[in-house]
Amino acid sequence: MNAVFAVALPVFGIIAAGLLAGRLKLMNAGDSASLNKFVFRFAMPAALFGLTATTPPPGAEDAAIAISYAVAAFAVIFGGYFVSQKLFDLQKPEAGAHGFASVLGNAVFLGLPIALNVEGWGRPFVTLMLVEGIFVIAIGAALMAPRRDGGGLARLAGYFAGPLRNPLVVAMAVGFLFSALGFSLTGPLETFFSLFGKAAGPTALFSMGLFLATNPFPDMQKIQGRIAAIAIAKMLILPAIALSAAFLLGVNDPNYLGALALFVLVPCGVGSFIIASQYGVYQTETAAAVSFTTIVSVVTISAVLIVFV
Repeated sequence: MNAVFAVALPVFGIIAAGLLAGRLKLMNAGDSASLNKFVFRFAMPAALFGLTATTPPPGAEDAAIAISYAVAAFAVIFGGYFVSQKLFDLQKPEAGAHGFASVLGNAVFLGLPIALNVEGWGRPFVTLMLVEGIFVIAIGAALMAPRRDGGGLARLAGYFAGPLRNPLVVAMAVGFLFSALGFSLTGPLETFFSLFGKAAGPTALFSMGLFLATNPFPDMQKIQGRIAAIAIAKMLILPAIALSAAFLLGVNDPNYLGALALFVLVPCGVGSFIIASQYGVYQTETAAAVSFTTIVSVVTISAVLIVFV
């Protein structure tokens, strides 16, 4: 219970501060967008590079939790894709958005700030982010994209090339490479990444609260079945498969299990709404899923901290 007060309360307190700033009209949606850009393009890449560049290269346990998450993510995203077509009579791009929202978590703006504040959780959490950033996002984009004839291999390559232009993925990959080559951050360079990276967590959390305050909660009456399906898949089925796979693969380090539990129990990521918006499909449903599961995550994240910290 002490972990909830030590970690979760400050985290949700910063989110509440952003929410209050939006409700009191002290800041607006444009400010939220600017803060998001700062976090996504600058502060969070600095934090991720600083973390990965100063830790040993991934080992066997990193591979085990990466496989555990990948198995769960692929099962849920494709399960959601096919089941939602039958259950809700969705078109394929809509079903792709449904499956994607059922997997993509709010790792950047909520999970990572928490993981960086729990000793031993940062490295495995970043490993999971790398899997999600490259594979899950590419598959989600491929499932949502309009179907066209021809150019299949080129399109598929394009889906996987997209995440490689993501500054978070680039920062993580370069940091791991930096460490693997035996380089180290020292002196002013270490201080630079440390100071810059520390701005990422609080800014991301505040921005998330501001986003929730400045974007109206969607009307769920007509889509509550779809939202319930996404929430059950994201907050129950995905964690159950991932943690079961981790136990079967012999992961017993509590820091790795805690980081994995946090990663799969954060709410639906705003990225699912952003990417769905780019394709013009399932926008109301993904926005509602983000809002609803964010509320639920107060309980799930607190539970993770109680069990694993």
